[in-house]
Amino acid sequence: MVRFADVSGYDRTKADPRVAALRVREASIEQGTPIVRVRVEGTAAVTVGSGESADLRITDDETVSRLHARFMLTEGGVLVVDEGSRNGTWIGQVRLQRATVSEDTRVRVGNTTLSIRIDEEAKALPLSRRTRMGDAIGFSPEMRHVFSLLERVAAADVTVLLEGESGVGKEVLTRALHSFSPRKDAPLVTIDCGAIPRDLIESELFGHERGSFTGATQARRGLFEQADGGTIFLDEIGELPLDLQPKLLRVLESREVRPVGSNAVRHVDVRVVAATNRNLADEVRRGAFRQDLFYRLSVARVRIPPLRDRASDVDVLATSFYREVLRNESAALPPDVLDLLRSYRWPGNVRELRNVVSRYALLGFSGRALFDEQSPDSRGGADAAAAAASAAADWQGRPYHQARQVVLDRFEVEFTKDAMERANGVMLRAAELAGMARSSFYRLVEKHGIRDLQDPEQER
Repeated sequence: MVRFADVSGYDRTKADPRVAALRVREASIEQGTPIVRVRVEGTAAVTVGSGESADLRITDDETVSRLHARFMLTEGGVLVVDEGSRNGTWIGQVRLQRATVSEDTRVRVGNTTLSIRIDEEAKALPLSRRTRMGDAIGFSPEMRHVFSLLERVAAADVTVLLEGESGVGKEVLTRALHSFSPRKDAPLVTIDCGAIPRDLIESELFGHERGSFTGATQARRGLFEQADGGTIFLDEIGELPLDLQPKLLRVLESREVRPVGSNAVRHVDVRVVAATNRNLADEVRRGAFRQDLFYRLSVARVRIPPLRDRASDVDVLATSFYREVLRNESAALPPDVLDLLRSYRWPGNVRELRNVVSRYALLGFSGRALFDEQSPDSRGGADAAAAAASAAADWQGRPYHQARQVVLDRFEVEFTKDAMERANGVMLRAAELAGMARSSFYRLVEKHGIRDLQDPEQER
């Protein structure tokens, strides 16, 4: 358990106006002491910033960026990550991009100081001994912790909610969870709640009788009945229309479905695994998702960390995908390609990594062409359209703040690389061409790991 407390610049003898401006996911205010504490457990991250999406929101400090920093529990302590803030994240006089804190300390975001207190049990993050669970691979402590959680819930017949960004592997982990459960010999049925037309979702989930609506020429079993005895995976559960959520809640509580157009109910024995790239707790607060359904789905709640937070998995995942495409168990990626993959932020997570490695294995592209989906010899036309489609796919379906950050990151990477290329890798010249202070430009280079374009000899 890790607690974060806002401790900067207040008078303990008076009511603190800052407390009212702080919104946290789980908070308690000590009696008579204006301190907000946030508990961080497992792989869930706490974000700090001035924007509405921040878990710990600071609205009266103009030096705090909308999404300023992120804190998460790791095997060695608390990982502190600056999210490209304007005024930096600091420990003492040291400005950090990414650091692990293993003892009590204070971290400054803008002009606000956060106190981190690490309890002893926080240092004992449960880790699985396995580095592979089904088709999911993870050598990092973050993924081995996820494996340990899934191992524990696999045998228990409880509903599971998997949370995480698009592309982190929620469906792959669901298949692994199913294969480790007592239901492994029964069906695993998957439905993407965001891909089915609104007027057909109820029929898809619960079935329908012949003649129950236009086009229903015969009766049809719904997906819950098809999954009887096994597992049903409700992907992108946050996309389920609000008016259908009470019907899903009834199924979870009674284990009975009523097909469209029928007065009779049918018993089903299924285990439900739901997944979302949204913060459902925020959706509940906004009234976009039912609170009772959220609680019913999140009996076991597992957060899947993004690939950028488990960079040590990039090499092993990339090598595995490369060998899979080539059907050669001894194939190895060149060191320069691995260096490039390690330096990328992976907004599309594991799914994007698989696509990039497959592109390299089949087409042999290198450098930025790997990510832009453009041939080195063709920078326009159909290739440019493909790149634009790829860029759009990275943010489509995400909540606003995530989509905006994906687009902003992609722009910053392309803008910085272009300036560096035009300046032949000379940092000072690139900053001048970009119309930025050198320190600001350098922060962009550091943030996105754009080191392959820098020429140290010319920089001297």
